Amino acid sequence: MTPPRAPVVHRIDFASLAERHEAILFDAYGVLVNAAGALPGAAEAIAHLAARGQRFLVVTNDASRSPERASRRFQRLGIPVQPEHVLSSGMLIAPALEQHGMRGRRVVVLGTGDSAAYARQVGALVVDPDPANPADAVVLADEGGFDTLGMLDATLSMIVTAAERGRAPVLLLANPDLVYPSANGTFGLTAGSLAGMLERALDLLLGHGTLRFEVLGKPAARHFETALEMVGTRQAVMLGDTLHTDIAGARAVGIASAIVLTGVTTAVQVQEAGAQAPTYLLDDLRG
Repeated sequence: MTPPRAPVVHRIDFASLAERHEAILFDAYGVLVNAAGALPGAAEAIAHLAARGQRFLVVTNDASRSPERASRRFQRLGIPVQPEHVLSSGMLIAPALEQHGMRGRRVVVLGTGDSAAYARQVGALVVDPDPANPADAVVLADEGGFDTLGMLDATLSMIVTAAERGRAPVLLLANPDLVYPSANGTFGLTAGSLAGMLERALDLLLGHGTLRFEVLGKPAARHFETALEMVGTRQAVMLGDTLHTDIAGARAVGIASAIVLTGVTTAVQVQEAGAQAPTYLLDDLRG
């Protein structure tokens, strides 16, 4: 039996890509910026779209900043992104808590002050993890903004206590990314890696698969569907640097995708991706 043919990945420059689609969705880290600053071509790409009046949106798993704070950072780096051009996974925290009936309930938020503010938008009471008085939900939003090991220990103990009492909290993961590109070929762990640690520990203590985090950010369909609603078209392309979030999520909702080689994925990994390969491959956002 002949194996299925791998999809053709088109190598392309940014200007040509923009001509093919009505709207452009950008990942932030690894595509527009990294910890050292703006990435090659980022400012010019956004300015090019703005000059054409073309729709675009930054669709990011960074739940640590409000759209206003994210916009200020982009603009300090010379990238003309306005708050209305940002859709972070943090912006999905309030709707998810509302859906789970958490208005007025006690919620632990692991992340920054902006991460906690998203939970407060729905009227949730943000509290510290307390095994003696378990919260109704845990939101893992970011790897920064808290005493990582101490808070994870307390959160783990709280979840186990609550589950043993038959009141396991709702677990929400805003940022499922495992790593992020820092600078000069270095990387950092992010919230998805912390969620993996907690889930493995919960498997050991409560039984395999007993509790899992509900994913809010990419590759979750809700993040992409919200983005497509905001840009008002499905003739869009997602530009990212990660196969298992940016590309897998775009493929799942039926839109085109592109890997940009300024983040965590290499050209060799794209070639080996098989059916999970993107539609396009860009060296960077120049052109």
